[in-house]
This record gives sequence, structure tokens and C-alpha cells, in this order.
Amino acid sequence: MSQHSSIPPTSRVTFGSKLGAIAAAVGSAVGLGNIWRFPFLAGENGGAAFLLIYLASVLLLGIPLVIAEFLIGRTAHRNIAGSFKLLAPGTKWYWLGAMGTLVAVIILGYYLVIAGWTLEYLTLAVGDGFSRMVSVGHELSPDMSGAEILATEFQAFSTSPIAPLGWMTLFIALNAIILLGGVKKGIERASRIMMPMLFVLMLVLCVNSLSLSGAQEGMEFMFRPDFSKVTGHTWLMAMGQAFFSLSIGLGCLITYGSYLGDNTKLGKTALSVGLLDSSVAILAGIVIFPACFSFGIRPEAGPGLVFITLPNVFLQMSGGYIWSVIFFVLIALAALTSTISMYEVPVSYLQEEFKISRRRAIVYSCLFTWCLAIACSLSLGDWSEYTLFGCTIFDICDIITANYMMPIGAMLISLFVGWRLDKAIVRNAITNRANDSGWYVRPLIFILRYFAPLCILIIFLTGLGIIG
Repeated sequence: MSQHSSIPPTSRVTFGSKLGAIAAAVGSAVGLGNIWRFPFLAGENGGAAFLLIYLASVLLLGIPLVIAEFLIGRTAHRNIAGSFKLLAPGTKWYWLGAMGTLVAVIILGYYLVIAGWTLEYLTLAVGDGFSRMVSVGHELSPDMSGAEILATEFQAFSTSPIAPLGWMTLFIALNAIILLGGVKKGIERASRIMMPMLFVLMLVLCVNSLSLSGAQEGMEFMFRPDFSKVTGHTWLMAMGQAFFSLSIGLGCLITYGSYLGDNTKLGKTALSVGLLDSSVAILAGIVIFPACFSFGIRPEAGPGLVFITLPNVFLQMSGGYIWSVIFFVLIALAALTSTISMYEVPVSYLQEEFKISRRRAIVYSCLFTWCLAIACSLSLGDWSEYTLFGCTIFDICDIITANYMMPIGAMLISLFVGWRLDKAIVRNAITNRANDSGWYVRPLIFILRYFAPLCILIIFLTGLGIIG
């Protein structure tokens, strides 16, 4: 290869501490995918059996790919596109970085809409809005159940042309305030506050769920595997969830990796991120499954779990007002930690590749994603007739990123580190230039060269509908 085994050092701000770096990286991974998506996927795919396959996917595929993304960012100390430009000069690998930036922007387009919903429902929880909503609904339609009333109200809110846009705009403003503080005073400081809060809130909710009458049945569903329910679809959904949850192929981890200090141990940091991210998913299951079984709600309630099913559960639960407030604070925090990391991808790209100030890069990123998020939100209501192959703008942003761009990005990152990047660079990055043993360099390269690309290819083909 024409590469050298060392990369010239660059001047770049880094996280101020190892704890701050881990908190920020975990915050990047932890989001609605853990608290909202994981429980209903586990519910639809056999509970404990899905959990075991998911954890195996995190350990065998997720963590090696997290290491690969951290390695690219930390070695180059540049934004995602600049990293590939430096590590593979004069090649088309630069476009992989540009694609990662685009993926982050497109995901923000629809993710910000859902994040705005969390603020609306947090406000409802604080104002005891669910109780009033059901009470008024029963007066108008006595035959409707509480769940049906909540579903009708959610449908009316999510398709509204005004209210969701206001909450989404407020959520973007919260991101901008944190991002303007920079890497240390903004992202790192916010992550060091929000991530401990998130874990504390989850533990409090777990204690409450475990005290419910149906807790044992819910825990058995969560932790007693029934492998007779495992199909090829289960394996594919579990692997896909591991990638989605860890934000692999999105560019966030490369960007955050560029802010890691040169003495950071990439393997231990990646392992911490993978284990803590998985812990949040497991805790979310412990929160949700006992509650579902206690009140006769099947765990395969689907994507409406957070905004329809759980508010109905809280209404029937002793102390439900307090638990609903805590829960929606939790998911709002999870959404915020994820969107901050996604915003940092285009912000660092614009700042470094176009040589503009951080403030201007934040303004441009927020304005563009605000416009895209407006289109995504309106496509659920007034613009729902504007479709492509039967998909709304919201659906298109979700499908092309989750089913196409993220798997392709993850596969190419795996192949880049496994085949294109000089082995000496990989070893130097992992061992911190011989300060660590680097015993896992060979297995890591094997996984990145062969195992991970094959598994990702299967997920990709499933997303295309070719297999599965």
C-alpha cells in the first residue's frame, strides 16, 4: 500500500476527560432506539430469545464496528469526510464521509419530529393531560376505551400542521444551545449531566415496574428464552437493532472519535459504549414488559407503545402521574443526547471542509434540518398525499437511511479498516503505540474483513426484500 504507518498530528479540541468522552459516546448511541424501538421489537420477536441474539450481535459485530469508527476518527482527528480524505488521499473514499454526513442530516429530518412529540407528551404528563384527555373522551364517546381515546388523540396531534412543528422547533433550539457551547463546554458537559440522569431515571422506573403484580410474568418473557420462536427474521431484526442502537454507519462515532485524546484506549471505550448502550435497552425492557403484563397489554403492541399504550398503563397504575412524568423526561433526554451527536456530524463537516465558524455551521445545519423536519411532519398530515412508491416524506427518510444508507456505510467502513487502512495504523491506534498489548488486533481485522461485511450484506438484502 501507499499509506504510511503514521498520520501527521493535527491540532484539534478533544474531550476533557475519559469519563466525559464515554458519556458523550454513550449519549450518541443511547436514544429512542433503546427505549422505544428495542422493547417493541423484542415483544414482536420472542422476548428473551431476541435479547440473547441482540447481545451476541452487539459483542461480535457492534463493538468491532464501534472500534473501527473510533479508530478512523481518532487517527485522523478530523470530521468524517476529512478523515477519509486524510487516511485515503486521492481516492473516492472521501465520498463515504460525505454520505455519512448526509445520512445524519436525513435522519435528523424525521427523528426531530419524534423528538418534538416527546416534549408534547412530557408537557401532557406534567399537566395530568392523559387523565383529562380520557375523561373528556369518555364524555363525548362513552363506548370508546381509554386506549382508543389516546390513540385518536395521538393521531390528531401527530397529523396537526401546527403543534408538532412548534415542539420540533423548540427541540432544535435546545440542540443549538448545547452545540454553541462547543465540544467541552457544550457536548461533554451536557452529556456528563444527562447520561447519569438517564440511568437514574431508568433505575427508578425499573424498581416501580418490578413492584407490579405482573412483574414475574414480564421478567420471564424478558429473560426466559423460547428458541422455538426464533426464525431467520429474528436474527436479522436483532442484528439490525444492534446497528441502529449503536448508531453504526451514521458518522456520529467517527466524529466523536475525532475528539478522543491520543491516550484513550479505543477497545475499552468501545466496550463501555456497547455495554452501557445495551444496558439501557435491557432496562427499558424491565420498565415496559412487567407494566404491560400487569395491565393485560401484550408486549408486541408495536411502535405506538410509547405514545399510546404506556400512557394508558400509567393511568391505571398507582402513582401513575409521577411515573409518567419520569418516563417522558427519560425519553426526551434520550432523544436529546442522540440529536446532539447527529448534529455534530454536519456541524464539524461544514466548519472544517468549508472553513466557516462553528456558529455559522450550527445555524446552517439547524436551518436545513428544520426545513426537512417540517416536510417530514407535514407529510404525516396535510402533505400525506405527496408520496413516492406509496411512501410519505417521513417514511422515505426513515427507509433510505435505515434500510440502505446505514448498512452500506457500515459495510464500507468495515472494509475500509479491514482492507484499505494500513495494518500498522490499526495496530498503533489500538495499542496506543505499543502501550497496550493489542491482543485483539488480528481477530478484529478478521471480523472487519469477512464476518461483519457478510452479516451487514444479509441485513441489507433483507431491507431490499431480496431475502427474508
